[in-house]
Amino acid sequence: MAFGVALAVELAIFFGAMVYPIAPSQQTALLNQANGLLNSTTGQGPAGVFSAIFDNNLRVALLEMIPAAGALLFGLSIFATGQVIQVLAISSHLPGPVFGLALFFFPFAIVELSAYAIAVASGTMLIVAWRRKTFVDELRVFLVEVVVVAAVVLIAAAMETAGIVNPFVSLVLWVPTALVVAVLAVHVRRGPT
Repeated sequence: MAFGVALAVELAIFFGAMVYPIAPSQQTALLNQANGLLNSTTGQGPAGVFSAIFDNNLRVALLEMIPAAGALLFGLSIFATGQVIQVLAISSHLPGPVFGLALFFFPFAIVELSAYAIAVASGTMLIVAWRRKTFVDELRVFLVEVVVVAAVVLIAAAMETAGIVNPFVSLVLWVPTALVVAVLAVHVRRGPT
């Protein structure tokens, strides 16, 4: 449930940031920042692009696992991402939400956002466990979740890199993504065994 709430909040912030007004000077700064990030991976080849994406996203996800502070970073980072998407949309003469929604044609977007939602939910559950006096038990779960977050970020980075190399491959990746989601949904519906 914590994951579902975190993902819903994340999507609301993400799309809200795409319509939140940005001053022209801020637009220029964000566009320069986005172009700088894009240019930093130009000419690196698939391995370099994968490494840059994975390193950045893993760092963000692990920081978001920090109880309380991670939730603040989670909100700020997804808002900043939404603002960058809005600026890229403006430079392409498109509405921000349309540009942002287009990212979801590719499965890496939902997989990556899911990693961040798992991360912030994990940190939040440590706070809940501390209040319930089950912190030690939750800490064991948290350590497993660190591995899960790293694995999901790794998969998302590989998917995003594949999409950069060949957008068609990224679309085909919806098949295994849908299968994994279906298996997880059945598992969650059955409950703990």
